[in-house]
Amino acid sequence: MKRFLWNKHTKVVLKCTFGGFCILAGLVMLVTPGQGLLTILLGVYLLADHIPFFDRIKSKLQQKFPKTTQYLHQKIESIKHRFFKNPPDEKT
Repeated sequence: MKRFLWNKHTKVVLKCTFGGFCILAGLVMLVTPGQGLLTILLGVYLLADHIPFFDRIKSKLQQKFPKTTQYLHQKIESIKHRFFKNPPDEKT
């Protein structure tokens, strides 16, 4: 059995999968108890690096809600440090 390859493409697929799951879970949490909006925002931030539509949403949210975006940025950084030994560089 081959060893699981942990390369750049695997990380991107997992990040996009987790981002999509966060958006779907957030939509479910809008009608059930839970932090629906926060979970949707987390999913948008995870997908913004790879999907232009979510990047536009992210930039509009950063302009409108700077404190919320700062909080989400801190949470995403903690997730990156937890799962990746060398976190990928941010787009500037």
